[in-house]
Amino acid sequence: MNFLEMEKIMTNLFGSTQRKHYLDWLRVIAFYILIFYHVGMIFVPWDFHIKNNITLEWFETWMAFFSQWRLPLLFIISGMVIFYSIGKRSGKGVLIERSKRLLIPLIFGMLVIIPPQIYFERISNGIDFTNYWDFWKTVFQFIPFPEGGSLSWHHLWYILYIFVYSIIALPLFMYFKSEKSYALKEKVNDFFEGHPNSIYLSIIPLLIFYYILAPIFPTTHALIDDWYNHSISFSIFILGFCISTFSGLWNAIVKKRKLSLLIAIVPAIILILFVWGPTFYIFDEDTALFFIIYSILKWIFIMAWLFTILGYSNFLLNKPSKILSYANESVYPFYILHQTVMIIFGYYIIQLNWSVITKFGVITIITFGGSLLLYELIIKRINILRLLFGMKPKRKSKEVYQYTSEKSMV
Repeated sequence: MNFLEMEKIMTNLFGSTQRKHYLDWLRVIAFYILIFYHVGMIFVPWDFHIKNNITLEWFETWMAFFSQWRLPLLFIISGMVIFYSIGKRSGKGVLIERSKRLLIPLIFGMLVIIPPQIYFERISNGIDFTNYWDFWKTVFQFIPFPEGGSLSWHHLWYILYIFVYSIIALPLFMYFKSEKSYALKEKVNDFFEGHPNSIYLSIIPLLIFYYILAPIFPTTHALIDDWYNHSISFSIFILGFCISTFSGLWNAIVKKRKLSLLIAIVPAIILILFVWGPTFYIFDEDTALFFIIYSILKWIFIMAWLFTILGYSNFLLNKPSKILSYANESVYPFYILHQTVMIIFGYYIIQLNWSVITKFGVITIITFGGSLLLYELIIKRINILRLLFGMKPKRKSKEVYQYTSEKSMV
């Protein structure tokens, strides 16, 4: 066996050792979009923790556009990243790494980071407390919110779901990281190399899940009864892992990036004009016909848009930078912190006699700025806080920027 053949085998088994900068960029961009989206939730009629007294109808259009693919993008990236973060770890090693990276920040977040959100939501609804500390004591009664208690994971549900999915899929992950999977990898890679258009078949099971489960199990983020959300999120998470596992699948996505963009544009235009837009309506949204047509357009749009983003990222974003290095390490603490910072300051800002655009801009700047200050001045400098926010302990010596699980996002 020559060197090239050995290199091909190792790449198929463990993936390329070259850092995937496009994954870092996508991870950072996806979470920053999430912050803009959460700020926007204050100014639309949709259910949220605090609400401005005036909402803008056109906000619903751009937020509906992002809401379709922002979470699938996060799950597909998480699935892609875990392939590399596993490395040569044993199953036990993966469990330890996932617990440090996900479970510890989740527990800390539920006890410390999330309670201020519940506090300001309750006082905005007219529930009075003597002070915050009296309220915080109720968290340790361990009664779930909103069932009369103050314990919740709120926006950190994503961390919980990634942790659970990682545990459930661990046998699959370990199999595909072993030599036993090499023959199957070769067959799958050959299939996608010969049939690149088959990537669009992924729409079918997701569409079936939507038809069957969405009407019965609305999304709750409550873990136990969230079966439609699980069917979609877990499937896309596994798809992300497969994209990193099978080079033929990744090559097909890159090869079909232009076609994916064209496919994504058509349903996007239809949905923006006739469903998400503020003025045009041609369907009664309560009819079966609308449900069928909307479902098809929705999932064609989502998957084509995901493949477009992934395909072009390989060309446009696969480059390192100092900005990326900083953002990649800081974005996880940003995600954990941002909604609490946003709600604390947003509660007071929405009571001011300002325009919606001004309030949106100020809350956005304060959310980013407040999260940045907390990260830069406190969190990144104290090892115990780095652990609680899912970061690698700080070392005295200068660290080399490598693609490791500690520097990769969830």
